[in-house]
Amino acid sequence: MKESLQNIGDLIAEPSAAFSRLKSQPRSGIAFIVFYLFSVLIGWAILPYTKVLSTAQLVKQGLQPGQLEAAGNIGQIFESIGIFIGPIFAIVMFVIISAVLKLAARFLVEDDMLGFRHIYAAVVHIALIGCLIQLVNTALLLVFKDIEGIKSAAELKMIPGLHLLFAAMLEGQVNPKLMMFLGHINPLSLWLIIVMAIAIVVLADVEKNKARVAAVILWVISILPEVVFAT
Repeated sequence: MKESLQNIGDLIAEPSAAFSRLKSQPRSGIAFIVFYLFSVLIGWAILPYTKVLSTAQLVKQGLQPGQLEAAGNIGQIFESIGIFIGPIFAIVMFVIISAVLKLAARFLVEDDMLGFRHIYAAVVHIALIGCLIQLVNTALLLVFKDIEGIKSAAELKMIPGLHLLFAAMLEGQVNPKLMMFLGHINPLSLWLIIVMAIAIVVLADVEKNKARVAAVILWVISILPEVVFAT
């Protein structure tokens, strides 16, 4: 357990050391527990904001007041349950991602010692970095954003990024999908990409420039669902 906690701490202080230990002992249980707790905390904190967004979507669909209230109550129940159940299903997502990466590594990486467990452990720890970024974003959201002022999912992005610049330039006439994508281009996303590149270098023994390109590609793929479904 001490080594697992040290891995989590080194994700911030010394990522290469964390992934070197994961290469020799691919453990991820403690990291996933921390990921789950952070995810529940974040989900609970932003629930009022997501409720406002859900209500706005229902209004756009033309529901009557009675239907709107009933749909809102049902939606709130599912959202409340999802706060606790959703992070558990992340295991399935991590397994799928790890399996795909393992398949890709079989053709692209010369290191035959890179196994599924190594990739899975790295995926969970990198997801924890993403969770920490969301935690920072949530803290900024609670401090600086009024709940009733939320009109689109992109407005939940509070970490300073390109979306703030473009929103000021375009004076509110913006595409929510474009703003969601630009919202991901921020300093903390750069940190995430750097950690991903370090993981690739350490685990797969890939040349640094190739690892950086791979990290950017994987980062873009990871944000695509949120961008595509942004409203």
